Amino acid sequence: MLLHHTLGNGDFTVFYTMAEQIACNSARLTTPANIPDQIDHAIRQCYIRSRPVYLMLPTDMVEKKVEGARLEQAIDLTEPPNDPAREDYVVDVVLRYLHAARAPVVLVDACAVRHRVVDEVQALVEKAKLPVFVTPMGKGAVDEDSDAYGGVYAGTGSHPAVSQQVESSDLVLSVGALKSDFNTTGFSYRTSQLSMIEFHSTHCTVRYSEYPGVRMRGVLRKVTERLDVDKMVWKGEGKLPPRVVNKVEDNRDPGQEIKQAYFWPRIGEYLKERDIVVTETGTANFGIWETKFPRGVTGVNQILWGSIGWAVGAAQGAALAARDAGSKRRTVLFVGDGAFQLTVQELSTMIRLGLDITMYVPFRS
Repeated sequence: MLLHHTLGNGDFTVFYTMAEQIACNSARLTTPANIPDQIDHAIRQCYIRSRPVYLMLPTDMVEKKVEGARLEQAIDLTEPPNDPAREDYVVDVVLRYLHAARAPVVLVDACAVRHRVVDEVQALVEKAKLPVFVTPMGKGAVDEDSDAYGGVYAGTGSHPAVSQQVESSDLVLSVGALKSDFNTTGFSYRTSQLSMIEFHSTHCTVRYSEYPGVRMRGVLRKVTERLDVDKMVWKGEGKLPPRVVNKVEDNRDPGQEIKQAYFWPRIGEYLKERDIVVTETGTANFGIWETKFPRGVTGVNQILWGSIGWAVGAAQGAALAARDAGSKRRTVLFVGDGAFQLTVQELSTMIRLGLDITMYVPFRS
């Protein structure tokens, strides 16, 4: 049939085929006996791999009956374990370098948040007393009230003290790195691969050696468990980075204009613990680097894709998720007037759902 929302050529699989290029799991819901398994599998893959999935639901299948027994069973969302022997080998290699490092640092990026290893990172930082930095996309991944927190590292976009400590380190433990152009300020990292250990959701890399299939969660947990702080050359006391503060008074301006240098540190004083902060592509994504978050604040941004208008819908989704989780957390959105116009219709959804979202939308008079 030449149905609407098609190409008019009778090929109903064309959008399914397109989606396969970005989805980690795609399924055609065409056989009622298989549909419950297909849906549960897609949800599991979406959660475990933190990537989109795509379900094709043909019009003539909408009212078909399927077996409902699976609704009584919780979906297994546990991550597949690493091969123990391979995992132990990687842990031993990491510990050898970590015990010998004279100036190690931890650099936390977006995929540490996306793949839910923030607690594992925090445990390692606390046990080893390591300085910890975040990338722009990793903003909010660590407790910024901690004495170990040193700020945002973004290559040449970093504060001099931050870039000096990270780039002079003889061991950078990089967790969940996503080295895109904006996230690295135009690929301006000045770190050596010879001093880098990278932990990822699908593999780990030590210097130039890659260990495919060894996921970071199990490795991070075992590194923390087996770390012998007495064997470490690094002694954290007195060597942690300068404490990060919101430099409001340093940037106060008596003029009538609100300057960027003042605004973002001042926002740090406005935010509360456990707020959700959503920043739009552009000024907000870069300005928020100068905001020190209170404990438990979640930062949400999309520097990789950089699609303006994304943040309005993201704020709606974050606020709805917080409410569904039974949380009283505030959602605070920073979006420019141009980006706001692209998805302003989401305001109607926020109002309909009764979501409590604070929006900062700057206009130049």
